[in-house]
Amino acid sequence: MKLIYLLPLLAFTSPILAQQKALPAPLKLVTEQGGEIVSEFAAPANMKGYVADFKGQVITLYITADEQYLFTGPMLDANGNNVGEQAANDYATGPKAQKDWQTLESSHWIVDGSASAKRVVYTFTDPNCPYCRQFWQNARPWVDAGEVQIRHILVGILKADSLGKAAAIMSASNPEEVLKKFENDNLARTLQPLKNPPEHINAQLMKNHQIMMGVGARATPATFYHDANGAVKMQMGLPPAPLMTEILGPLPSKPTK
Repeated sequence: MKLIYLLPLLAFTSPILAQQKALPAPLKLVTEQGGEIVSEFAAPANMKGYVADFKGQVITLYITADEQYLFTGPMLDANGNNVGEQAANDYATGPKAQKDWQTLESSHWIVDGSASAKRVVYTFTDPNCPYCRQFWQNARPWVDAGEVQIRHILVGILKADSLGKAAAIMSASNPEEVLKKFENDNLARTLQPLKNPPEHINAQLMKNHQIMMGVGARATPATFYHDANGAVKMQMGLPPAPLMTEILGPLPSKPTK
């Protein structure tokens, strides 16, 4: 079974399917290491197909008819169709998206924008990430117009002092104002990282990092938003200009003088 290379990626221990009935033996290798088998679907050649959540990544698995062998990855039919794609998409855009959004809400974020904004966006931000700063600048028209509230989930992953800088921002008496000054370059070169952050700040940053890994984000900025149909989407890296309106909505018109 070619499963070993996937096992370090497994994260969540919530075997929903296992509570309903016994899983084939090969799938237990997944659940015992923290994987979550979330649904089952019909597969060709008397096999059984399963959708699994591996540390935020939605993956399809296939068990042979004798339940002795496990295959991972896409399975294509004679026409090139991925037979498990629909089942994987149903989970990714349904239960997983809802779960991920609720998880993001429970993170320790710093608000940027009006409390009455119609649209809320979450983004993972590292203080040493130049693309995070660029996203901040690019989003000003929407935020300044009161149309969008961006919730920055601070993490420290890029450099040795990233965690200390994130702690310095989060432990400030007014984190929102400090983050604003930092992203506007006023503090970018002078902010001193905390060498010994308070225990509760360390705990908050650890939770933010765990959430980042759990929702499948692997770089900063990683931005989560609702598209026009209400589906939760993730944009990894700096959003290109054409995607900004999908993430933040129509560009606000400039006020007339």
